[in-house]
Amino acid sequence: MSGDGVVAHNRRTYIAENVDQTRTHLNIEYCYTPIEQAYHELFDEAQAEYNAKQKRKDRRIENYYEKICNGDQEKPFYEVIFQVGNKDDMGAASENGALAKEILDKFYHSFLERNPQLHVYSAHLHMDEATPHLHIDFIPFTTGSKRGLSTRVSLKQALADQGITGEGRSLTERDLWVQKEKESLAEIMLEHGIEWEQKGEHKEHLSVLEFKREKRKEELAELEQSIERVQQKQVSIKAVEQIETKPLPLTSKVAVDKEDFQNLVTAAQKFVVQEKQESRLKRLLKDAKKTISDLKAKVDSLVAELDSVKGELAQYRSTRGQLRTTELEQDNDYLRRKIRTYEEVIFRNNLWTYFSKYKEKVTVKKDTR
Repeated sequence: MSGDGVVAHNRRTYIAENVDQTRTHLNIEYCYTPIEQAYHELFDEAQAEYNAKQKRKDRRIENYYEKICNGDQEKPFYEVIFQVGNKDDMGAASENGALAKEILDKFYHSFLERNPQLHVYSAHLHMDEATPHLHIDFIPFTTGSKRGLSTRVSLKQALADQGITGEGRSLTERDLWVQKEKESLAEIMLEHGIEWEQKGEHKEHLSVLEFKREKRKEELAELEQSIERVQQKQVSIKAVEQIETKPLPLTSKVAVDKEDFQNLVTAAQKFVVQEKQESRLKRLLKDAKKTISDLKAKVDSLVAELDSVKGELAQYRSTRGQLRTTELEQDNDYLRRKIRTYEEVIFRNNLWTYFSKYKEKVTVKKDTR
């Protein structure tokens, strides 16, 4: 998630309906700093250095947090939520819920070690909802920047500093990073005897495809080097052309020195071997390039499928909301008809005297309708 977030909900200064307040004391607040203060701690020094270099006052940055919030280049912070299982198999009040809490606690501390470029300013583990889950709010930053502030907000560069680089929209740094974090959580789960069951997913992970693609790239580089080595060892045509022949008397045949003949034989053999080897390497190179292309297409297909599923889910939620609205309107119309029927019975039987204290309220409601 990115945007305003609900830190008040995370800290329980705001209590939602799905919160069981009798279990709130089991929650863990790992850390919390107001985001404005976190920005001051991270960027004030770099901001002062930047402003000192500006000759024009209008180029100085008065408040870096507000600048990021008002800009469209970077998000001011990001939030990730991690959960093990669901309310049916890892309910917060169950024994498995306590196990999930232990796993998420260990995962949080390992998260800090893996992500030194993600400044966590708010982190909370919730045990008072249906399933234990972990909220981590962080500000991604990079240092040593040549553009703008030397220390500045950048998710792309922060992840690159941690060794994670994407390949365009089909496979972004964020996609790869999220997948790696899920796999880190899965490793801790496995230590506690829990296997990651990916329901409805029969295709390979994006990270597995990425690994295969990197291996193919390495093989491709090795093949190109092999072809280069073979080409460097190719027979020198000039050396062959310098061999002298001697005509034999009384015949159309010619003779060459024994040493030159041997050189010709060796050259011919090398030529045949080199031709075969180069042909094989070129074929392997072609296959490797096709494999890389197929893997990239597969990754693109997975990302497209994910986007499609997200669209279907959004459409489902929208349709469900419309159906609920229609149902409420039907109930409302039914109740209105019932009220009109009761009012007509009271009027026909001249019974309003018995309902005099309600008559004013009913009239007001009629007017409202």
